Amino acid sequence: MRNLPLYLRWWLFAALGCLLGVAQAHPVCVVSSDRSSAYQEATDSLVQELVRSGVARQDILLMGVAEYQEAALHTADNKLIISLGSDALRLVMAQSNRTAVLAALIPRISFERVLQEAGRKNSTNVAALYLDQPFGRQLDLLRLALPTAHRIGVLWGPESVAQQPLLSAAAQSRGLDLSEGTYVEGQPLIGPLRAALHDADVLLTVADGAVYNPSSVSNILLTSYRSKTPVMGFSPAYVKAGALLSVHTTAAETGARVAALASHYLQSGNLPASQYPADYSITLNEYVARSLGLKLDAKALTERLHRLEKRP
Repeated sequence: MRNLPLYLRWWLFAALGCLLGVAQAHPVCVVSSDRSSAYQEATDSLVQELVRSGVARQDILLMGVAEYQEAALHTADNKLIISLGSDALRLVMAQSNRTAVLAALIPRISFERVLQEAGRKNSTNVAALYLDQPFGRQLDLLRLALPTAHRIGVLWGPESVAQQPLLSAAAQSRGLDLSEGTYVEGQPLIGPLRAALHDADVLLTVADGAVYNPSSVSNILLTSYRSKTPVMGFSPAYVKAGALLSVHTTAAETGARVAALASHYLQSGNLPASQYPADYSITLNEYVARSLGLKLDAKALTERLHRLEKRP
C-alpha cells in the first residue's frame, strides 16, 4: 500500500469505506468525474491545501461518480460537497438538495446548464469556480500580444452562443469589433468558419464540443493559418496543435483555489459567489509565432496581464 501513489491510496480508502458500509459523516466530500491526470492533480492540490488550512485528512472523503452513486446514503450528512467536472455535478444535483455544493473543472456555460436541468438555477447553496477564463481577460491578452488587432473572429456553436452577450459587452468596452459565425449542427462548418475569419485579425476560440472537437480542430487551425489569422486557444492542447497562445488555469491552481473557497465556507458558513479563476498561466506556440512574424514571450505577457488586472 505504501508504494502506491498518494491519490490511489485515497481512492482505495474511499472505496473501502463504501464497501464496508461506513455511514459516518464527512465535513467535505469530493466527487470526481474522472481519474485522469488533470483530475488527479486537482484533487491532490485540493486535499493538500485543505489539510494545510486545518481540515483533518480523515474528514475529507474522495469518491468517483460510481462510488458516490452507490454510497449516496453515506454522504447525506456532509457539510460540503465539492464536485469536479460536469458528470459529478450532474449526479450531485440529482441526489443532494440540502448540502452546499462547490463545483470546479466545469465551464460556466456547462455549470449553468446543469443547474437549469436540475431546476436549481437560482439556488443559493451551489457555486462554482469556472474552468474557462473571463472574456475580458482573454481580450486583454490579445491586445497585449497583438496590439494592432481590432477585429476579433469568433465561431459560435449551439451551446457557446449563449455567451454571445458577454463577449459583445467585453469587446465593446475595449473598442473591439467582432466577426461572428454561428455553426448549426448537421450543417457544414466551413461556412460559419469563413464568416468568423472574414476581415478578422485573430480567431478567439470558445469551448463548444459541437465546434471544437478532435475531428474538426485540425481543419479549423489549418484554415485559419492559411488566412494568416492567429488563433487564441482555450487550452494548452490547442496551442500544441497549432494555436498561437492560450490563457488557462492549471489543475493544481484550480485545486488550491477550490480549497480556499471551501475553507471560507467551512469557517463562515457562507458559500462564495460563483467566479472565474484568479490564477492563470499563458502558453505560447513559439513556432507559430515565428511563422507569423511575431516576437512574443509568455512570461512577459503573463506579467503584463497581471499588472493590467491589478489596475483600479
